[in-house]
Amino acid sequence: MVHGARKLKRTAAMVAVLSKYGFGEVFERSGLKKLIPGRKKDASGAKVHSLTVYERIRLALEELGPAYIKLGQMFSNREDLLPAPLITELRKLQDEVPPEEMDVWKKLEEELSLDPSAHFNSIVSVPVAAASIAQVYRARLMNGRHVVLKVKRSDIQEVIESDLLIMKDLLMLLEAYSEEIKSLKLLNVLEAFEGAIHNELSLLGELTSIERFARNFSGVPGIVVPQTYRQYSNNNVLCMDFIDGIKVSNLQALRAQGFDPPSIARQGFSLYMKQILDHGFFHADPHPGNILVTPGGEIAFIDFGTMAALMPADKENLENLILCLIRKEPKKFISVVKRIALDYSVKNETRLERDIYGLIDMADASSLNDIDISTVIIKLRKIFSENSITLPEHYYLLMKGLVQLEGTGRLLDPDIHVFEILKPYTKRILKERYSFRRLFRRNVFRAENFAQSLTELPGDIHNLIRRIESNDLRITHELIGLTELRESLRKGINRLVLALIISALSIGSSILVSARMPPLIYGIPLLGYIGFLISAILGLSIVFSMWRDR
Repeated sequence: MVHGARKLKRTAAMVAVLSKYGFGEVFERSGLKKLIPGRKKDASGAKVHSLTVYERIRLALEELGPAYIKLGQMFSNREDLLPAPLITELRKLQDEVPPEEMDVWKKLEEELSLDPSAHFNSIVSVPVAAASIAQVYRARLMNGRHVVLKVKRSDIQEVIESDLLIMKDLLMLLEAYSEEIKSLKLLNVLEAFEGAIHNELSLLGELTSIERFARNFSGVPGIVVPQTYRQYSNNNVLCMDFIDGIKVSNLQALRAQGFDPPSIARQGFSLYMKQILDHGFFHADPHPGNILVTPGGEIAFIDFGTMAALMPADKENLENLILCLIRKEPKKFISVVKRIALDYSVKNETRLERDIYGLIDMADASSLNDIDISTVIIKLRKIFSENSITLPEHYYLLMKGLVQLEGTGRLLDPDIHVFEILKPYTKRILKERYSFRRLFRRNVFRAENFAQSLTELPGDIHNLIRRIESNDLRITHELIGLTELRESLRKGINRLVLALIISALSIGSSILVSARMPPLIYGIPLLGYIGFLISAILGLSIVFSMWRDR
């Protein structure tokens, strides 16, 4: 009941904000106006109407709060769905809000059930960063280690849960109102967003991600991962080491410390590709603010709230896509896409193949220095959108991460060529793909599957027989291409008749040869020669006919 009242209150607030920015007509038509019956159709002023519709959308999202800001940020990377002016406005969305008044000492005592003064030497009461979901405070443990405390805002979980329910309701109304909106399949995007924001709300999940990231890079030089403290963490509080470093986008500070920005760019790309291709677990939001360079020249990724994981099958499919691009095999590329797609509703396969080939041709080795990886990814997304292809969310996160990282890389080195950096990884993929160890493992795996299938076969046959005996077996068939079937049957019967004739001639000729029936040529019956010759000619004709059909 309380949750329903909160949802109603948030809905009324949303209608009020959108009406303020000139979107009251949507609610007039959708029926949401009944939630606030006394409100005018459009409460926006002249100043608001002087703005473009895209500016008004951005301002409305900012006023609506954290869930809408993050949704806008997510859509800011979907050039395949939204017009360019709206993308430009959405990229202006900032996830920084005024800090909430919070007694951190008391908050820790309530959340962790301990006396903070017995564990923390000091805690700075003013947050060093205040985002829409959490605030970050500097602190120092009793052992002298400098740490940061990430503390969730009060009631943020309930607010976002209510907003997610409202978003679903609103999207269903919009899809019912517009076939064009329905064709965009935005519900898939919203479901992915819901999963992402739930992950970001779970600080224990972020702690687990940091620990996994640290294990992956254990012993790897050139990177530092913050240590976490589980005893001072829960779902609302996260304690980890403070990383002292320079933002990777601060060129002046990097040069002042004697660092070479192009080398930093290559190092960052190398570490990111290791996350994707080696670990299958990567940072999904590598914008410049989330990458630091430590005084020792190490790279530090921070803010692990948005991570993405690739299953072994996902990694293999990703490798297959890369190999298809290298080898210029659009058909195989489409075959891999079809295998991994959540929704594949392509109406014109020939056009899709032509589009993919055009993309591959654009990324050919002769033109690598003239294009950005972001250009290729944006074009690929557009092709998928135009052909109603929807991929799992982690592939979109991967595309987003590569685009963000390339943007950061170009800040450090305007002449950077990402495809050149990727070349060693593609060579390694080819080497590993055809290595004896991998081929042996794969064949062992297939043998195990075959053995398992043989083990299960008697049970399957028993179940089939039981269903037949109980009259519970139903066979549904559909005849498609009856003309082609008739032609295939005709050819098959003709070949069978020829095969019978060949068998008869061969057997008869063998009997004649054994009986040495005259006339003889070099001691072999002439009729036997003729029989074997006709058999050979007919056999070759069958083989040629089968080869031609194939």
